[in-house]
Amino acid sequence: MNNFFIISTAIVIVFLILFFMSGSNVESISAEQLRIKLNSNKKIGIIDVRTNNEYYGKIGHIEGSILVPSSSLKNSIDVIKSKGYEEIYTICLSGARSAKAVNELKKYDIEATNVRGGMLAWNLLK
Repeated sequence: MNNFFIISTAIVIVFLILFFMSGSNVESISAEQLRIKLNSNKKIGIIDVRTNNEYYGKIGHIEGSILVPSSSLKNSIDVIKSKGYEEIYTICLSGARSAKAVNELKKYDIEATNVRGGMLAWNLLK
C-alpha cells in the first residue's frame, strides 16, 4: 500500500512538471476567436513560431503574421516590442510550441495568448 502511494505521487508530480513545461498552463484562444479579433480595430500581432519551411510550406500562414521561429524568439524581443501591438497571439502547427512561446515572451514583459490548435485549427475554418 505504501509503494502504491509513492508511485501514484511520483506519477502526479511528473504529470504536473510535463504540464507546465509544455506550456499547457498559458492563456489560449481558439482559431475562431482569433479570426473575430482580427476583424476588430485593434493592432493585433500574430507571431508564428514555426520554422521558415513550415511558414512558407503547404499549410501556409496567416496573412499579416510575422515569422519568428521559436529558436529565434529571444533574439527578436526588441523587434516584437517595437511593433506596438495592442494584443499579441502566438501560433505554430498545433499549439504546443506557441504555448511555450507565450511563457518565453512573459519573461520579457510581453503579454501574449496562444492560439489553441495552431494552423491546423486555423485551416479548418476556411
